[in-house]
Amino acid sequence: MINCTYNLLSSLKIIVLTSLLFFLAGTSFLSAQQKIASKRNNKFKIIGDTTKVYYSYLTNPTELLQVDSSLHEFETVDPTWNNASWYISLGGLLATPSFDVLYQPKLKGGFRVGLDQFDNYRLHREDIKYYNIKDNRPYTDLYYSQINQKNNLVKADFAHKFSDNFYLALQYNLSNQTGFFKHQRLRNQNVGFTLRYFSNKSKYHGYLNFITNAVKHENNGGIIVDTLGGLTDDFLANQDVRSTSASTHYNLTEVSYTHFLYNNRVDSLGTNTAASNEWSHRITYQFNRYKYFDTNPPTDGSWYGLASVNPRGIRHFIRHQLLENELSFRQAIGGSLTSAPLWVKAYVKHSWNAVYQEPIDFNIHNISVGLVAQNNPQFKFKYRVEGQLTWAERQLDFSLKGRVGYDMGKLGYLEGQALFQRYQPNLIDRQLYVSWDKVWDNNLLFRQIQELNFGGSYTYKIDKKQWGLQFKGEVLNHTLTNWTYYDSSEVHQATESVNILQVKLQGDFKIWKVHLDNQVVWQPVLAGGDYFRIPQLLFKHNLYLQSYVFKRAMLAKVGLSFYYHTPYQADGYAPLTGAFYNQNSFTTSLDPRLDAYVSFRIWQFRFFIRAENLLHFVYQRNYFTAYRHPVTNFVVRLGISWRLFD
Repeated sequence: MINCTYNLLSSLKIIVLTSLLFFLAGTSFLSAQQKIASKRNNKFKIIGDTTKVYYSYLTNPTELLQVDSSLHEFETVDPTWNNASWYISLGGLLATPSFDVLYQPKLKGGFRVGLDQFDNYRLHREDIKYYNIKDNRPYTDLYYSQINQKNNLVKADFAHKFSDNFYLALQYNLSNQTGFFKHQRLRNQNVGFTLRYFSNKSKYHGYLNFITNAVKHENNGGIIVDTLGGLTDDFLANQDVRSTSASTHYNLTEVSYTHFLYNNRVDSLGTNTAASNEWSHRITYQFNRYKYFDTNPPTDGSWYGLASVNPRGIRHFIRHQLLENELSFRQAIGGSLTSAPLWVKAYVKHSWNAVYQEPIDFNIHNISVGLVAQNNPQFKFKYRVEGQLTWAERQLDFSLKGRVGYDMGKLGYLEGQALFQRYQPNLIDRQLYVSWDKVWDNNLLFRQIQELNFGGSYTYKIDKKQWGLQFKGEVLNHTLTNWTYYDSSEVHQATESVNILQVKLQGDFKIWKVHLDNQVVWQPVLAGGDYFRIPQLLFKHNLYLQSYVFKRAMLAKVGLSFYYHTPYQADGYAPLTGAFYNQNSFTTSLDPRLDAYVSFRIWQFRFFIRAENLLHFVYQRNYFTAYRHPVTNFVVRLGISWRLFD
């Protein structure tokens, strides 16, 4: 074990020292001009970008965004750690169930199944990118990353506009993880197919989408012990786990057709004028199957709690079919949809849900109406408001969301935001059947959940030739009433409100070629701490050196990433319900995470090598992301990305 440790440390030293010497050798060349762009309100540093590729989303087809081809966070494989996404995946494995360590409100309302533990890795219709490539050239974006052949990630995008009328795109993601403990294998696959049609004068746009998400996950229930220390993979593989017979199989399929009708027209000079209004209609069909089974469950009921209804086996199965129609109208006030000072959108939506929750079946109809108003983001004063009402199972769910900001130029940017919503608990929280037996029925007991989220932020940035600063401070408050939570046995509804204060600080500094990106969050739970468990302090730091080398032929980056959160009573994971539950017997240890990485970009090709969990050699123990779910030892991850044209 000692020899193994020395070998790994020696290899790591060689990698880091060689990379540093190689990198510093090229620092005499001219530095790249740096630009700061925005992608869905997240910062991307576009440095010496090559061929520019733009894309849009179906939620707003007229808004074009630029594909990020820089090295900014390229070495960060797990999307749960990207940018401001403060999630943690189970055992640190890609595409496994993930949970919030920072409360982040999400819009909810209407009928929901509630099995969303893989949602951060799911491909949604709103995630499909529609590329806009110069000269209509075919575009391919390939990505591959691995720790070894049994733990890898593949992503591929292909888009081709065959003519001015037709566009075809494919999107594929596959996360294949064997893990390092017994019965931990996972396969998470997403496939998206898109066919788009534009009429000759672009008055009519049609989008046909086909999406599948398939998950197969072996659930070991975690290890038996609460602490773990060992420096070899064999040591991890020999650890006893709670189950070697439980599995989760999800298959989610969606087919949708969305079409838009614009009022653009050709004037007497043959010029095509921009549209000032937009009619749209979308029809969606989903066929989703959720299955969990355990052929050899524990006989003492320690894992399944109230769901331990049959010692011969556990089975939980739901089939959900959705047929949804949405009709909307968007009108620009005082100009076109892309240049007007204001646009307003109204919509109505009907959803028919046919559910078979073994052994019962039922139908649920939801009717929603909504209104959205947004001004032109080019103005100094910016705002967006949206509201929705949903009639859902004898109850009225609603949400009201708003954002207002003011650009003070060199003095910075001020923004305020608020979200007020009330919604029914999801299906799993309200009723659960296991192996044909009713486990709980809370339909008459549980009340609607209410959230009040509000806060403000201030952003300031300076971008000079030799130095730069970007700072953002944010203060938020969240009040959650009738919050639903789990313990190791069943689901409950809180008898008092939960109140969370959040103070977020982000400071990114640049001096010469040296960058230091920092994020700090303080989030005390002021009320209802028995129902809501999150770490009080979170830190994320990234120190790196970035410059062009070899006469600007290559962009290189060498850095260290540091993650840390204060100890807290981390949730356990219940795979049968897909829920993370409160527990009182375990507190996470004080184990920061330190990674070292090197990344390069040559034209359209990018490569990185990342040494993860270096401090494992210092603490000689495995830290836990969730109760009974430790991460693996020190690993080295490789990754490549290649954009191809024609």
